Amino acid sequence: MDEIPRQQVGTDLPSVLAEYGHLAAQLPGASRRGAEALRARLAELDELIDEHIARLSGPRETDPVSGT
Repeated sequence: MDEIPRQQVGTDLPSVLAEYGHLAAQLPGASRRGAEALRARLAELDELIDEHIARLSGPRETDPVSGT
């Protein structure tokens, strides 16, 4: 299990979330080497999810009350 095969072809948010959930569910039963590969792919998916959320959120405005 050197490389984790892609579970989803699409890069849309629902596909990425589905792949993330599928791979995360495999972690408890994975060998050490398999877990490393799973974590590496999960990290890639994390970045994709963050990008999707940033796009959906749009530009952040400063809160006039808290200044953040």
